[in-house]
Amino acid sequence: PAVVALAAVALGANPPLTARKVVENSLAARGGAAGFSAVHSLSFRGHLDLGQGNSAPLAVWMTVQPPRIRIELNLPQGKMVQGYDGQTAWMLPPGQTSVQILAGDQAKSLQDQAMSGVDLLAAAVTPVLAGAGRLDGHDYDKIQFSLPTGDTFTQYIDTHTWLAFHEEYPGGVEEIGEYQRTGGLLLPMRFVSGPAGRPGTPLVREQISLNPAINPAMFSRP
Repeated sequence: PAVVALAAVALGANPPLTARKVVENSLAARGGAAGFSAVHSLSFRGHLDLGQGNSAPLAVWMTVQPPRIRIELNLPQGKMVQGYDGQTAWMLPPGQTSVQILAGDQAKSLQDQAMSGVDLLAAAVTPVLAGAGRLDGHDYDKIQFSLPTGDTFTQYIDTHTWLAFHEEYPGGVEEIGEYQRTGGLLLPMRFVSGPAGRPGTPLVREQISLNPAINPAMFSRP
């Protein structure tokens, strides 16, 4: 009985974390929920690492409400432009002048990126605690949630720093790191993503701007 009583006291002193509490801890460690909710638009410049010393310059503009995004990627074969204007996802392939209207998984991928806003975890409305464990030297709590597109995401949150370091998304996985403070928020600057079990493609954010003025026409298809 004494052992049972001591166990009950211990459990009462350290109640298990809920999914919402894990999200709150992560946002607090990175600048606070209020700081993230105060961001209404975002832009950044960076590059994709194509390997063998080659890189592709990248520029992204997005708004939170309504969720819209424009991506410009300068590939060796020419510039590719993708956008989502809040209703339609589109792409202008390298070397072409005709815009393609995207559908299916391609459209949902752009919608997901737009709906993630400044931070995917901050956009989680109904997070679920999906497990805990250890991965790549991190003790983690695993948070699972869906975006309005219906796509499900899982983020692994380090239980010591409360920073996301690994993510599972439809069709692939992503490693997240190299956090830097921008405008009072701690934001990741490097993502390595691709199909599970294969080498991923690094994306490096070099410069981030919070709440820039963006002309809505940027998101409309040409």
